[in-house]
Amino acid sequence: MSREPEIIAAYRKAAEAGEMSAQFSLGEAYRLGQKIPRDTTQAVLWLHRAAAQGHSQARRSLDILKTQGVDITPPADQSPNRKMQSLDDLLDSLKPAEGPEGDGGMDAPLPPPEPESDPLDLDGGTVDSESLRASDDPAAWVALGNAYRLGQGVEPDEVEAFTWYEKAAKVGHMQGQYSLGVMYDQGLGTRQNDKEALRWYLAAAKAGDAASQFNLANMIRDGRGCPADAKVAAQWYQKAAAQGEAAALFCLGALYETGRDRDKALDFYRQAAAQGVAEAQFNLGNMLRASDGDAAMDFYTQASEQGLVAAQVNLGLMLQDVDPATATYWLRRAAQSGDAMAMLNLAAMYLEGHGVEKDEIEAHLWLDALADSNPDAKIAACAQQGLAALEKVVGTQGLAESRRRRPLRGLAPKTGGA
Repeated sequence: MSREPEIIAAYRKAAEAGEMSAQFSLGEAYRLGQKIPRDTTQAVLWLHRAAAQGHSQARRSLDILKTQGVDITPPADQSPNRKMQSLDDLLDSLKPAEGPEGDGGMDAPLPPPEPESDPLDLDGGTVDSESLRASDDPAAWVALGNAYRLGQGVEPDEVEAFTWYEKAAKVGHMQGQYSLGVMYDQGLGTRQNDKEALRWYLAAAKAGDAASQFNLANMIRDGRGCPADAKVAAQWYQKAAAQGEAAALFCLGALYETGRDRDKALDFYRQAAAQGVAEAQFNLGNMLRASDGDAAMDFYTQASEQGLVAAQVNLGLMLQDVDPATATYWLRRAAQSGDAMAMLNLAAMYLEGHGVEKDEIEAHLWLDALADSNPDAKIAACAQQGLAALEKVVGTQGLAESRRRRPLRGLAPKTGGA
């Protein structure tokens, strides 16, 4: 059995002792296959332990795994007791009247409604609230709900917004139904209620609203307000995708990838990627990395240029040997966004002079930033060891220069400490 890399051994020792940042770093190493063979089961285990202690990036990494079709259910000892639902009759009513059944399992992220596709958005227009209030037109009631929700022309009041959306929804207005679904879904102006959100999304979805079809599919896929059913979710995603919802194409790709239908997954991901969905570009990179490295790099580049940190990390790691200068650029971008794996690799490149001029002060800067990335936890053991060694190399003036450079790299100034 080969010896485990020292950095991984250091992460593991600290992680097993309960150190949150080490648990996250070990989970990331397993997730990305960095310095150790990729193992999603171990990644989920350690990322959940870090998330349970409040590590926000761990939750994001788990969401990324979920989009790749990985089961991110917490280990048995962490799983909460959940009450079983028996709503088969409701699930039957959720099926579209027409449309082919989809295959596959679950999971894709559940993004909040985007402003450009959200009928709650007023596009910054002015509002005559008194005229809207006096109108008998349900569209005016939705507009008034928008005004109260966004605070345009009136004081923001989510409860009042809920009241006007509900009034429009109950007379069958499609946008009112969707808007009311959003309010129940997100707990705005009322108590969060999955079943009521499902009910109103379903009403609007049957009337042909694409955003409702997409949100309804998300809820059915995740078993929110009803038993989970990937095939029924796929049917609603297909209806939303047919109306141009790019996120629905991405979710279909994720369903088919989980269902082991590579060709269909690639097809839907490519359609979503062509519409600029960065997560689809990232997943395509992951799927093609082993068989077509050039295509994978191209998709990672597209996602990286949109600011997707996970893609920037993967692209940087792929390029380390073939184009170290470009690798350094992308790892720096990800490191400036707070990614621990990027900080660690960037520090190593400066230490070795790989792709950049050798610079122990710059290496110290990024290891120091890694150590400071979560002030509520001890620094990762590898960063601690590296900093101790580098402090002897760079000396007092080097430490001062490291601090001086931090704001120039987009990092918070160093406060306190040595």
